[in-house]
Amino acid sequence: MLEHPNHVLAISTVRSQNAFEIDDCGGPIVCLATFSVERIGDTEARFASTHITFDPHGNSQAPSAHVRCLIYRHSYAIGCRPSLPEDQERHSSRSSANYEELPGTKHLPPLQRHVILAADETLARLGRENGLMVSDRPSHLSQAKREAANRAQAVWLTALGFVRNREERVHLYAAWKAWSALQNASIPF
Repeated sequence: MLEHPNHVLAISTVRSQNAFEIDDCGGPIVCLATFSVERIGDTEARFASTHITFDPHGNSQAPSAHVRCLIYRHSYAIGCRPSLPEDQERHSSRSSANYEELPGTKHLPPLQRHVILAADETLARLGRENGLMVSDRPSHLSQAKREAANRAQAVWLTALGFVRNREERVHLYAAWKAWSALQNASIPF
């Protein structure tokens, strides 16, 4: 990413742990979190976050439908997949990336869908350094669900590191820090 697109949607999915096939991404999506960053002018941005749980026996298309409601034609969708030696080997043997991490984005051009390969420890460390509760490997499904929204923000922070223009990175990061502080303040009106 050379410059931050006008709209980025970071997606974090949590799947039930009932699939054991090597090429299978897991069971049905039981939780989905998104983090939306929309640039407004050169120095302003608007942030939004969603965090939804799904019944593993319910409509399997619900997560994709939710994401489709949040993206525009010009949106960039990003996700993250663990970077392990066996994943690298499988990833390099495929002709295209597996976009199961990005439900509801098939209609976007391939250049607008990105799956970042990063070790769980790296993503968790980046999250924790920025005040987000993100575990290396959640010990149970309910913990993974609780952390999904923070993980989506950590995915965006990872992608922000790829923005070439330092001033743009600084402005977006400062805007995110201010938004985060307001979200954490929980002051009733």
